[in-house]
Amino acid sequence: MRKILVAVSIAASSVLAGCAVSAGNEALRDQSQTSVGNSIVEGKSTKADVQTAFGSANKVSFTDAGLEIWSYEFDHVTPQAINYVPVLNLLAHGANVEKKTLTVLFNEQGIVKKYTFAESSNVVRGGIAR
Repeated sequence: MRKILVAVSIAASSVLAGCAVSAGNEALRDQSQTSVGNSIVEGKSTKADVQTAFGSANKVSFTDAGLEIWSYEFDHVTPQAINYVPVLNLLAHGANVEKKTLTVLFNEQGIVKKYTFAESSNVVRGGIAR
Protein backbone atom coordinates (compact mmCIF):
# COMPACT_ATOMS: atom_id res chain seq x y z
CA MET A 1 0.00 0.00 0.00
CA ARG A 2 2.82 2.38 0.88
CA LYS A 3 4.49 1.78 -2.52
CA ILE A 4 1.24 2.66 -4.29
CA LEU A 5 0.89 5.87 -2.27
CA VAL A 6 4.47 6.89 -3.09
CA ALA A 7 3.97 6.10 -6.79
CA VAL A 8 0.74 8.11 -6.91
CA SER A 9 2.42 11.04 -5.13
CA ILE A 10 5.32 11.04 -7.57
CA ALA A 11 3.02 10.78 -10.58
CA ALA A 12 0.80 13.60 -9.30
CA SER A 13 3.84 15.76 -8.60
CA SER A 14 5.18 15.19 -12.10
CA VAL A 15 1.87 16.06 -13.73
CA LEU A 16 1.12 19.07 -11.56
CA ALA A 17 4.66 20.45 -11.75
CA GLY A 18 3.91 21.33 -15.36
CA CYS A 19 1.05 23.63 -14.33
CA ALA A 20 2.37 27.09 -15.08
CA VAL A 21 0.63 30.44 -15.09
CA SER A 22 1.30 33.27 -17.53
CA ALA A 23 0.07 36.85 -17.33
CA GLY A 24 0.55 39.96 -19.41
CA ASN A 25 1.32 40.52 -23.04
CA GLU A 26 1.76 37.15 -24.78
CA ALA A 27 3.69 38.83 -27.61
CA LEU A 28 6.68 39.10 -25.23
CA ARG A 29 6.68 35.38 -24.37
CA ASP A 30 9.30 34.37 -26.94
CA GLN A 31 11.08 37.72 -27.28
CA SER A 32 14.75 38.31 -26.50
CA GLN A 33 16.99 41.36 -26.58
CA THR A 34 17.97 40.44 -30.14
CA SER A 35 14.44 39.88 -31.45
CA VAL A 36 13.16 43.11 -29.89
CA GLY A 37 16.12 44.94 -31.44
CA ASN A 38 15.15 43.50 -34.82
CA SER A 39 11.56 44.77 -34.38
CA ILE A 40 12.29 48.25 -32.99
CA VAL A 41 14.74 50.71 -34.54
CA GLU A 42 15.30 53.93 -32.59
CA GLY A 43 14.63 56.97 -34.74
CA LYS A 44 12.78 54.92 -37.38
CA SER A 45 10.05 52.65 -35.95
CA THR A 46 6.60 54.20 -35.52
CA LYS A 47 3.78 53.60 -33.04
CA ALA A 48 2.08 51.51 -35.73
CA ASP A 49 5.24 49.38 -36.13
CA VAL A 50 5.44 48.75 -32.38
CA GLN A 51 1.74 47.95 -32.11
CA THR A 52 1.98 45.54 -35.05
CA ALA A 53 4.94 43.75 -33.46
CA PHE A 54 3.75 43.66 -29.83
CA GLY A 55 0.05 44.53 -29.76
CA SER A 56 -1.53 46.99 -27.37
CA ALA A 57 0.58 48.19 -24.45
CA ASN A 58 -0.27 47.14 -20.90
CA LYS A 59 0.19 50.74 -19.80
CA VAL A 60 0.47 54.11 -21.54
CA SER A 61 1.88 57.15 -19.73
CA PHE A 62 3.45 60.51 -20.53
CA THR A 63 6.63 62.34 -19.53
CA ASP A 64 6.50 65.88 -18.13
CA ALA A 65 7.41 67.09 -21.63
CA GLY A 66 4.39 65.26 -23.09
CA LEU A 67 6.24 62.37 -24.74
CA GLU A 68 4.29 59.09 -24.81
CA ILE A 69 5.57 55.95 -23.07
CA TRP A 70 4.24 52.47 -23.82
CA SER A 71 4.96 49.69 -21.32
CA TYR A 72 4.60 45.96 -21.93
CA GLU A 73 4.95 43.18 -19.34
CA PHE A 74 4.89 39.40 -19.42
CA ASP A 75 5.21 37.07 -16.41
CA HIS A 76 5.52 33.29 -16.43
CA VAL A 77 5.28 31.46 -13.09
CA THR A 78 6.11 27.77 -12.78
CA PRO A 79 5.40 26.10 -9.43
CA GLN A 80 8.17 23.90 -8.08
CA ALA A 81 7.50 20.16 -7.76
CA ILE A 82 7.76 20.24 -3.96
CA ASN A 83 4.51 22.26 -3.89
CA TYR A 84 2.61 19.07 -4.72
CA VAL A 85 4.22 16.74 -2.17
CA PRO A 86 1.91 16.38 0.84
CA VAL A 87 3.37 17.57 4.15
CA LEU A 88 6.66 18.66 2.55
CA ASN A 89 4.81 21.51 0.85
CA LEU A 90 4.01 22.92 4.30
CA LEU A 91 7.69 23.10 5.12
CA ALA A 92 8.88 24.51 1.81
CA HIS A 93 7.24 25.60 -1.43
CA GLY A 94 8.13 27.92 -4.23
CA ALA A 95 7.90 29.00 -7.82
CA ASN A 96 10.21 30.04 -10.63
CA VAL A 97 9.23 33.46 -11.98
CA GLU A 98 10.34 34.74 -15.37
CA LYS A 99 9.53 38.37 -16.14
CA LYS A 100 9.96 40.36 -19.36
CA THR A 101 9.38 44.10 -19.69
CA LEU A 102 9.50 46.39 -22.69
CA THR A 103 9.28 50.17 -22.35
CA VAL A 104 9.12 52.38 -25.44
CA LEU A 105 9.47 56.19 -25.49
CA PHE A 106 8.09 58.00 -28.54
CA ASN A 107 9.02 61.49 -29.73
CA GLU A 108 6.48 64.19 -30.69
CA GLN A 109 6.08 62.65 -34.17
CA GLY A 110 5.27 59.17 -32.83
CA ILE A 111 8.70 57.74 -33.73
CA VAL A 112 10.61 55.56 -31.25
CA LYS A 113 13.09 57.75 -29.39
CA LYS A 114 14.37 55.07 -26.97
CA TYR A 115 13.36 51.66 -25.71
CA THR A 116 14.45 49.21 -23.04
CA PHE A 117 13.87 45.47 -22.81
CA ALA A 118 14.66 43.49 -19.68
CA GLU A 119 14.43 39.83 -18.70
CA SER A 120 14.72 38.50 -15.18
CA SER A 121 14.44 35.10 -13.50
CA ASN A 122 13.68 34.80 -9.81
CA VAL A 123 12.72 32.12 -7.34
CA VAL A 124 9.98 32.80 -4.82
CA ARG A 125 10.09 30.61 -1.71
CA GLY A 126 7.75 30.13 1.19
CA GLY A 127 6.86 27.73 3.96
CA ILE A 128 8.02 27.09 7.49
CA ALA A 129 11.55 26.00 6.48
CA ARG A 130 12.29 28.82 4.08
